[in-house]
Amino acid sequence: MFKINRLVKAVTLLAALGSIMIVWAHGRSAPQATNSVKAVQLRITFGEHWANVTALEGGTFTVERNGKKVSITPYIRAEGKVELRVFQNETSVGTLLVGKRTTKLEGGGLELSVQVLDANKKFSSELLAASGVTCCARACDGTLVCGGVCVCTDCGRCGPNWCDCAIPGPIDQ
Repeated sequence: MFKINRLVKAVTLLAALGSIMIVWAHGRSAPQATNSVKAVQLRITFGEHWANVTALEGGTFTVERNGKKVSITPYIRAEGKVELRVFQNETSVGTLLVGKRTTKLEGGGLELSVQVLDANKKFSSELLAASGVTCCARACDGTLVCGGVCVCTDCGRCGPNWCDCAIPGPIDQ
């Protein structure tokens, strides 16, 4: 009789703890599946002028100056690095791996410097769809930068009101 009593108590205790665990687990919210899109923020400099471009990973933006135009597609890589695929007239002119330090990019007759400002930007796909912006902004020297979520230059700005268009500090050499 003594063993049966202990067994009943143990089963009752396990059942009570199991119920508590089920209630506790049910009360916790499951991780929300978000439709986030990866993006990268780059600083492009050309001479004394600049543009900050926030572009979606795999999206393309263009830089056009003095009749010369290049298209650049960023891909986020490990450790804050970004691979840039550079095209002119839909022909590949090279691939460049850039990071926090300024890197020279020569392609399509343009000489630019590129620096990663943020390789870990994420946006809600709903937020991007609602903004519906195709950005183009001109730098003070006439260079036109188009594409991306946000484009900020030394003379202009394009993008939704939540764009991060901080004026850059000195160029890191």
